[in-house]
Amino acid sequence: MSGRPHKWRDAAWKQALVDGAREAIEYFMPDLASDMDTSREITGMTGAELPVAGSDSDKDMLVSDVFLNIPVTGGEDWNVVCLAEQQDAHDNSFAARMFDSWVRIRASRPAGRTTGFAIYTGDSKNVSSYAESCYGLEATLRFRTFHLPSYSVEELREDNRPFARVMHAGRLSLESGNDAALREKYAWELLNMTSGQGYDKRQRKFILDFAGRIFWLNGPGISRDLKEAYEMQTISLEEYSKRIAEEAAMIQGKFEGKIEGKIEGKFEGKIEVARKMLARKMPINEIIDITGLNEKDILSL
Repeated sequence: MSGRPHKWRDAAWKQALVDGAREAIEYFMPDLASDMDTSREITGMTGAELPVAGSDSDKDMLVSDVFLNIPVTGGEDWNVVCLAEQQDAHDNSFAARMFDSWVRIRASRPAGRTTGFAIYTGDSKNVSSYAESCYGLEATLRFRTFHLPSYSVEELREDNRPFARVMHAGRLSLESGNDAALREKYAWELLNMTSGQGYDKRQRKFILDFAGRIFWLNGPGISRDLKEAYEMQTISLEEYSKRIAEEAAMIQGKFEGKIEGKIEGKFEGKIEVARKMLARKMPINEIIDITGLNEKDILSL
């Protein structure tokens, strides 16, 4: 990842809008959510490229952060433009890009109706409309913009909806900036707040994937314990078991000679992993599956 915070955070927003598309629509556009056909899947992609009439250089222009195809009752599909913009300051072209995205999606998919919303983190609140005038031709687009700095941390902390937790992480990322200590503090907070909230595995994963990206957990100054805690929650049990086995093998490799030493090293490695999993309040049955330890050994910790 780049050392420029708005770059890695911008990518985090795009992925969250695709991975949590249904929850995003429910959060940002409840009126559209009420018309969704829940028996059909939402499709989405990041960086939607649309055909553009004009020069060759225009034809591959990236015109939209995220494009979602929303199935609604009655067999229709709605085209939704989602423009998420991580800015450290005001962006004069933000509303114009939303207008451009809407026009191009509407032109490329005339059979469906087109709407959209935007998430903006810059210092201006007036980015919800775009107007253009040229010798009597008047065009105006107004769209819903969710200005993240206008949300209070307390307000978002109390909202347990899955995408509210994403917004909460995004809001805290504005507070942390490049400060590794604050990024770590807030990442722990988000990890703990996703426990016991009734999120299913997919929801928990896209929330924590977003938090991992928005707080740049692969960056410098972040503790190994935090990285491992996020890894435990966002990869499958099968994958984590494989990694545990690899770590145990490495531990065994450090003990040469007596077979007793190898067995002890493997056991101690599993004990250390179990301690960390208990600290994260993971269920006992999952710890047993991953480490191979018995319940008595785990409870004794």
